[in-house]
Amino acid sequence: MTRADRIVRLGLAGSVVLLGAMPALSASRSDQPVQVWSAMQGIAPAALLEDVQDLPLSDMAIDDQPYCAADQEIAATLTTDFNEVPVDQSDASGTELWGSDQLGTWTLVAPRADDTSCIIASGIGFTADRQTEAYYTVAGL
Repeated sequence: MTRADRIVRLGLAGSVVLLGAMPALSASRSDQPVQVWSAMQGIAPAALLEDVQDLPLSDMAIDDQPYCAADQEIAATLTTDFNEVPVDQSDASGTELWGSDQLGTWTLVAPRADDTSCIIASGIGFTADRQTEAYYTVAGL
């Protein structure tokens, strides 16, 4: 085995170790600041919440708007794509908080009376150790 072969094998072994450690490296940290992004740039989550009952479902929308879909679709998307679970149901202004301790992400969902919901905000800095009020406060609710 040549020196170059050893270097390539060592590099590959290091890559495998790093890939195996990625879930632990990406886990949320309790010291990570809570940050929020509105579902529509330039419009606060509180303003979106006021209009959420009148928004069309996303597959019928003609303009930029928050993601609105059947409750089951919203839940499946948050669970499957972001590993988020319901943290606090119907809290600030009737919204639901979803979060992922693994990824450190969180989402505010606004349920509607017709078994649909809209995502009005999302962010980073989630940890189950933090009080849920911190996420509602940073979102302006």
